[in-house]
Amino acid sequence: MADTIEDALDLLGRNDPAVVNRLPPRMRGTVRLDVLDNGRTTSWFVLLDRGKVQVSSTGSDPNSIIRSDRTTFDRLARGDDRFIPLLFRNSLVVEGDLGIADQVSRALFADAPSGQHPRDFARKGAAAHEREDRQHPGREHLRRH
Repeated sequence: MADTIEDALDLLGRNDPAVVNRLPPRMRGTVRLDVLDNGRTTSWFVLLDRGKVQVSSTGSDPNSIIRSDRTTFDRLARGDDRFIPLLFRNSLVVEGDLGIADQVSRALFADAPSGQHPRDFARKGAAAHEREDRQHPGREHLRRH
């Protein structure tokens, strides 16, 4: 898992199978990521060509542009947040082809930690309490012999 947007782009640019395999194999296009940091904009171009990925600081006209501040991109890279909710909250902006931007975001950014199903959560809690009850000295009558 990456800590910064640069780390995530480096993994993608090295064609790391764990990252690249998340992309559709026939996808082609270019996505530009504009990272805003202290009044400066750093642009990264992600070129997709049927299963191969190139990342560079220069490129041709993109099919899509993803723009946000460094903090937001770093949170995405760490998996602390998700792409679509940030888009809906206007924390990042996508211009052009939303489909290719979404696919690149799925490959580039780690998934946010998933929740637990309520039943699984309840089962684990009940099992923990049952162990505590069995070990409690005043509850010998609950122990099965």
